[in-house]
Amino acid sequence: MSRLFATLALAPVLMIAACGNASDASDSTPPAGKAEAKAEYKKHVEDDEPSAPEMAETNPQALKIGTMHQPDSDAYCTLMRESHTFNFDDPDTWRFVFTTSMEGDPQPAQVKINDDILEFTRESRTKSENGNETWRYRSADRGIVIELNLKPTESGPEYTNYSGNIAIVEPTETERMGIKGSCGV
Repeated sequence: MSRLFATLALAPVLMIAACGNASDASDSTPPAGKAEAKAEYKKHVEDDEPSAPEMAETNPQALKIGTMHQPDSDAYCTLMRESHTFNFDDPDTWRFVFTTSMEGDPQPAQVKINDDILEFTRESRTKSENGNETWRYRSADRGIVIELNLKPTESGPEYTNYSGNIAIVEPTETERMGIKGSCGV
């Protein structure tokens, strides 16, 4: 019984020692510079993420190109990650990082930036002497520019296959992602 009493008597002391002393608990002011960072990331799990255009203005380093699942796509150009395996007969594989519409001149594009699928307008399209192409598209809100560097790998009367890379180049530059795909009907 005395051993049980001694254990119960020491329990509060051990708990205080494990948690720090009481004066430390009352001073919860974070070191300078960390308060802002904590406030930026302190969010409720149900809060919405900022939109990609908002992120482009406030934290452009956080922008990233994502994958769009579009099993019902009737796009003219469909470009996917270089490592992706596409099967026309399997709608689950219809995952793209860049698509253009069949309509319009120039044809509008769609790219998923963070969690938003954004509309882009062609800004320029150039072809080098060796046949490689550079496409630049600007988001409708004018805040994000993407660049595609493409090399035609095969073509026929109604299509061209490409390999290359894509990156965000404004308002910041992201790492280039290897892509492949085709344009045509």
